[in-house]
Amino acid sequence: MFLEMKICATLLILINVKTSFAEEDEVPVVKLPQGQIQGHTLRSSLGNKLYYAFQEIPYAAPPIGTLRFKEATEPEKWKGIKNTTHNTRSCYINGYTVEIAPGVTESEDCLYLNVYTPVKPGSNSSIPVLFWIHGGGFYFGDGTFPVYGPQYLIDFDVVVVTINYRLGAFGFLTTEDDVIPGNIGLKDQHFALQWTYSNINLFGGDPKQITIVGESAGGASVGYHLISKKTAGLIAGAILQSGTAICSFGYQPNGNYYAFEMGKALNKNFTSEKSSDLLKVLQDADAQDINEISLEVPEDKERRIGGGSLVWVPVVESEELDGAFITGPMHNDIKEGNVNKVPVMIGYNSEEEIVFGSVDDFKEKAAKLDEDDSQIVGNVYNIDDTNKETAGQQLKKLYTKTTFEDNLSALVKFKTDSDFATPIIRHAELHSSLADVFLYQFSYKGMMGFLNTSIEGVDAVGHAEDVKYLWHVDGLDDFSSYSIGDRLTQRRLLKLWSNFVKHR
Repeated sequence: MFLEMKICATLLILINVKTSFAEEDEVPVVKLPQGQIQGHTLRSSLGNKLYYAFQEIPYAAPPIGTLRFKEATEPEKWKGIKNTTHNTRSCYINGYTVEIAPGVTESEDCLYLNVYTPVKPGSNSSIPVLFWIHGGGFYFGDGTFPVYGPQYLIDFDVVVVTINYRLGAFGFLTTEDDVIPGNIGLKDQHFALQWTYSNINLFGGDPKQITIVGESAGGASVGYHLISKKTAGLIAGAILQSGTAICSFGYQPNGNYYAFEMGKALNKNFTSEKSSDLLKVLQDADAQDINEISLEVPEDKERRIGGGSLVWVPVVESEELDGAFITGPMHNDIKEGNVNKVPVMIGYNSEEEIVFGSVDDFKEKAAKLDEDDSQIVGNVYNIDDTNKETAGQQLKKLYTKTTFEDNLSALVKFKTDSDFATPIIRHAELHSSLADVFLYQFSYKGMMGFLNTSIEGVDAVGHAEDVKYLWHVDGLDDFSSYSIGDRLTQRRLLKLWSNFVKHR
């Protein structure tokens, strides 16, 4: 009798174990309009919670051949069940050498997104959605699992969506007409957002509760979506981290000029001024050649205070163009209420600029600005050239009584304010008359931020340090090496972000 009971108990244990494994292995097949996909189950980092991951879902057709430099279109349907259990592609990183996650390669065929859900697809759940737009200056980055893993956020009961979008010239080169439309990268994001709105219910997400979230260029992108009429009805809220549509780094007033400069760089015999001729040159060119050409910004076209403007970033489009995404001055649109009036959380890190160079780099920047005070103002303000030097001198006095070379911390603080804090605070101030706004400054300095640059007199919480507390990066989750303060701060940030997504 005892032996029989022991055998039955053993069988019961084996049955329970088998059932447990089956729960982790049985991921429902999700049927999308284009076809079926099969994901896999994973475990969260903080709570060891089971969640369902669907990686590299095509949200648009590959933008290759005649679709290069054109707005995204619907992907073709596929037969059978598509495996969506890993990431292999990022968009091209224009003109720069940036490390890409192992197993991920640059490609024009890169318009994919990832969905991570804490509930089993096919259930009757309907939970809020965090839609992430990665940063990277509009020229690098991706939304792949190794770089933006959901292993922390997923414990806080939100569906997470991360995306790729075209970068650099592929995403932002434009002739400012209907031949090569402007803001293709922003329109990729919008296309992915529309996909999410239409399909996220299949993964247990609520399409009426999508909060768009982004950092740096991603934050600026979120700002553009707030302004764009095309986003109306698609979002319930927005979080802007270290970026907004009125940051100077996110606007290019000379799009047509750089488009033709790219044509000349690709083909030394190209002299045409016709957009259609340029498009042919660009579509005939090898993608790698386009990717490797890095155009510089001449000083007379510099838009960022103290230098450092980017070439391939968003533009203002003509209202007369079909599909135009941004059609007016961004500051005026917010000021006049021409925005999506949804709740916003917006903020910056205490000394954003510290991440953008070594001590020697800052000494070089300081020497340039001290030599010519007019460079402190640059072309970002509507100031006559004859008054720029005087304005620059007055601006410098707000930060130092000596020179930037003698006071590098003053330069860091000046650049943090000019590039990030001032436009972000201004955006918060303007939007607060339209909807609820929560303004923050992230000032906690911990090892989890992974920034070691130090300048005397600077509270060194630099650009993108906050990202590491919210997103899992492969190889950077050894919690035994982090202090109690780090882990407490991480949980606080995760709670704040997820509560905004869920409750706003």
